[in-house]
Amino acid sequence: MPYEVDGIKKDGSIFTVENEARNIFDEKNNEEIRVTAFRDVSKRRKAEDDLKTQNEEYAALNEEFTAQNEELSENYKEIQETNKELALAKEKAEESNRLKTEFLNNMSHEIRTPLNGIIGFSNLLNKASLNDEKKKNYINIINNSGLQLLRVIDDILEISKLETKQVKIVKTKVNLNDILLNLFSIFDIKAKEKNIRLFLKKGLSDNQSIIYIDESKLFKILSNIIENSLKFTNSGFIEIGYKKIENSIEIYVKDTGIGININNQEIIFEHFSQEEKEISQKVGGLGLGLSIAKENAELIGGKITLISEKSKGSTFFITIPYQPAYDANTETISTEKSLNKKKEYTILIAEDEEVNYIYIETLLEEFEHKINFIHAKNGIEAIDFCKKSPNINLILMDIKMPVLNGYKAAKEIRNLYPEIPIIAQNAYSTSDEKNKALKSGCDDFISKPISEKALINMINKHLK
Repeated sequence: MPYEVDGIKKDGSIFTVENEARNIFDEKNNEEIRVTAFRDVSKRRKAEDDLKTQNEEYAALNEEFTAQNEELSENYKEIQETNKELALAKEKAEESNRLKTEFLNNMSHEIRTPLNGIIGFSNLLNKASLNDEKKKNYINIINNSGLQLLRVIDDILEISKLETKQVKIVKTKVNLNDILLNLFSIFDIKAKEKNIRLFLKKGLSDNQSIIYIDESKLFKILSNIIENSLKFTNSGFIEIGYKKIENSIEIYVKDTGIGININNQEIIFEHFSQEEKEISQKVGGLGLGLSIAKENAELIGGKITLISEKSKGSTFFITIPYQPAYDANTETISTEKSLNKKKEYTILIAEDEEVNYIYIETLLEEFEHKINFIHAKNGIEAIDFCKKSPNINLILMDIKMPVLNGYKAAKEIRNLYPEIPIIAQNAYSTSDEKNKALKSGCDDFISKPISEKALINMINKHLK
């Protein structure tokens, strides 16, 4: 095996010697001898050392180049990210400018339309040939146009106050049931004009629904969301209700409208935004209602969420803090004391008109015994509820209902459950109508409009 050693020349210089020893068989002398060869490998050694040095230099350069390359790669990534951010910012700015332009165009349209009605019909009032009936119609148009213009101005002022943080929260004692009933009475008229059913579901008793909150803010939030649902619902129904979840109240507005694409469900809460531009132009509006609702909800410590599917309707959820204004402990004690005195009954109210259902429910709120209400909107639902709820103690059956009328529903329920008292309710109080109701299986008959005293007396008569 060759090896290298340093040697010294005559002149004293050092050189590299490669030694290699081998055993060779001498045939002549018939013996094995060892031969050592010496080679001057200084040049090769120097070349190897130079190559090693170069390799080390190249490795160092390569390492430096790799580091620079990584740095350039990071810089390139940063530049790409910056470009993306700039592109998004540019797109957002362009979208913002476009939305503002659309908003200004919409605002011009929304202001000029009622102004046209106000100015135009005000001028027509000066006509000497105008009769009293036309004059009355023109005054109504002027009044409605004025209210329309006022709503536009209110929205603009509201969004301006919200953006400049000039809005103050004023908490007062508020009955949530009363607010919802007020909203129902306002929007039920509009819903009927579009042939849409409006329903109201209360989640708490009147005492439990008295809470501390900013009433005007809550009213505006709910009003804007209901109006939005009504605007984009052309058939079916809108249901307003709520329930208590721990320390919060979750109010919902459910509709069977056009629905909202999942990609646009956040956009609709931004200022001036409207998902369907063509549809929005037909129904009008500035695209501020939902953004005002969202910001007001956050101001009162709440939030708005949404579940929706295109062409399958939407459900808006408004979650607000539950700060009861009544003494829960006192109510518990009072309830415990009266447990032995009060009985509990379940009454099924078959009534397709939500206003009539709410009226009956309100009349019976002060009834001496506790009542659980079930609401059926037609005869089929009334029969289904009877099958599902064996504890029904009494049925208030409206005669004129869609799908299946009260006569047929009463007849079928009487065959299935002969022990349940059925009281027919009808706007027609002729003897023929009463006899027809009794023959159909009803136990009694009450005429509309229903008086509180007559209703209480009749229920007391039939409840055991």
